[in-house]
Amino acid sequence: MSKTKHKIAFYLNLCIILSDILQNQGTVLTTNPPLRSLAVFEAAARNGSFWRAADELNITKSAISHHIKALEVFLDTKLFVRLNRGVRLTVEGVTYYESIHEAYRHINDGTKRLLGSHQRETLTIQCGVSFGYRWLTPRLPLFLSENPDIDLRVLTPTAKLENRSDAVDIEIRYGPSSEPGMYVESLLEENIVPMCSPATLKGNSLLHPGDLSKFRLIESDVNEYSWSSWLSANRVGISDFPRLRFDNIMMALQAAVSGLGITLEGDFLASEELAAGRLVIPPIFRKMVARKSLRNFIVPETQANTTKVLLFRDWLFRMIDK
Repeated sequence: MSKTKHKIAFYLNLCIILSDILQNQGTVLTTNPPLRSLAVFEAAARNGSFWRAADELNITKSAISHHIKALEVFLDTKLFVRLNRGVRLTVEGVTYYESIHEAYRHINDGTKRLLGSHQRETLTIQCGVSFGYRWLTPRLPLFLSENPDIDLRVLTPTAKLENRSDAVDIEIRYGPSSEPGMYVESLLEENIVPMCSPATLKGNSLLHPGDLSKFRLIESDVNEYSWSSWLSANRVGISDFPRLRFDNIMMALQAAVSGLGITLEGDFLASEELAAGRLVIPPIFRKMVARKSLRNFIVPETQANTTKVLLFRDWLFRMIDK
């Protein structure tokens, strides 16, 4: 069993012991669910398996089932759907787990502070240069302030493979992904639109889609939705126009900000430039928008429920929602 699992099992079993002590003293309020069953529920929901929860808590699977059933009876709510090859949380179970998991995080954090624990973990993340530079790095101080016991190692595809001594825990990948043994979750759907500097439009006539031929069209080699695809989808019949290509999104966006032409990219990494007015969407194209999921959160299924991965995943989607 890993150090992380040992720590989790220790805190959960501590709650079970406290439950027994309080019950023997007759101080547990009948309006509160049994702490023993809550600890079992948290482990089962987090692991997505009664078997793995039993292994973590060092009790039998039948004991796990007994505690879950007791909690469901107490709450008069079904928390899990029993499947042939495992279990799945119900909608009510997901809502309840979010509250319970947050409470156990506070217990964990409080206990570590009290004991003066300084055990550190390293989380290794791989992402594209543009995503890492423009979006992730400026927000990392927030993650590190929330999780002072986690050290980060951020890799990009430009890093030499032989220099990577640690396995990658999480990958934020641009483009579609489907691999055996990997948990894949889309980050968000983006609006893919033409964008340019306000100065690019001054003194130039862009009244019809065909007028694009008067401008230099910018794109990145990694773009999942090229100018050719966009022109074809919108039935814009032009093929002869000046081009400017880069090998990453960051440089394509900066070229547009610098007035070199019109770029076609997702609005996620361009959000700050669009909000500040350094980039604009030409009025004629505001309704000619393609929506596409461009980035995925990828983690090995065997690591998907580790504490450090869950902490980063929760933080990442909270930041995206903002």
